Amino acid sequence: MFGYSWGPILIILVIVLLLFGPKRLPELGESIGRAIRSFKKAHDDGPESLPPKEGEAKQPPAGESAAQAKACPQCHQGLAGDFAFCPHCGHKLKG
Repeated sequence: MFGYSWGPILIILVIVLLLFGPKRLPELGESIGRAIRSFKKAHDDGPESLPPKEGEAKQPPAGESAAQAKACPQCHQGLAGDFAFCPHCGHKLKG
């Protein structure tokens, strides 16, 4: 089971029993189960906002003029500053 023999698993269970006591073990198991369910639910729901697809350029911030707004020649993501490397893909921008 998980690459361990029964000896180390039994020792771990005894240590957990000594640390938390027999009265608190059901509460501990319930809280671990709730945490696992919430992680599974968050994983199944997916991310709340997806990153832009490759090839879609980000719009420059409203305060920037069109002359200042640049795009990476490799990933076509908008660049809001003076960069030597693209912060999105790492492509070298300046020679």
